[in-house]
Amino acid sequence: MSNQIISLFVLLFACTTLVQAESVQTEPLQGESTKLQGNIAVHIAKTHYLHPVRFLHPYLNVWQMQGPLAEQAAMASLKNSFTNINECATDSEADVVLLLEPHIFYNAQLHAFHAEYIARAYTNDITPITRIKKQASEIGALGIAPDFHVKNAYSKAIKKIIGKLANDQDFLATLNQNKPIKVGTLCNQLDNLPFDKLYY
Repeated sequence: MSNQIISLFVLLFACTTLVQAESVQTEPLQGESTKLQGNIAVHIAKTHYLHPVRFLHPYLNVWQMQGPLAEQAAMASLKNSFTNINECATDSEADVVLLLEPHIFYNAQLHAFHAEYIARAYTNDITPITRIKKQASEIGALGIAPDFHVKNAYSKAIKKIIGKLANDQDFLATLNQNKPIKVGTLCNQLDNLPFDKLYY
């Protein structure tokens, strides 16, 4: 009985620490009420729409496609923060291509979804202007509406990315140059880049 009580206290302490860390890591958005100027094409590699990841759980067998929910969360937040956000298309133009690499992981012991974006901004070159990695967590049971919790975790992570982009001088300088590029070929090239990190 005493071991169960100790385990319960450890779990409560871990959850409290996770929530506190979440609030500390969140960075305020610069000019949250006003949108930043710039034409940005957002791209998530095709593989995130083709190959699901399995959430680790001792009793449930749940697979999640990372691309769709990561895209929904990212586009909603980016459109609230920048004046012109679009998906990559063959004939479209943009000042910058923002490549988002999403990852999602479930911690069955803490009942927490951990989301991560690795964001890299590109112009004509394959060398990124900037690279940002941010993570966020969302408490929730895997067996109850996992899509809801996954999307919330992604939303928290992309807001941290936006907070960094809003203060990234190289990124902002490229947007301010207002030199649109054709993004179709570049986005196809970015599909072939290796991932920074893979979760299983």
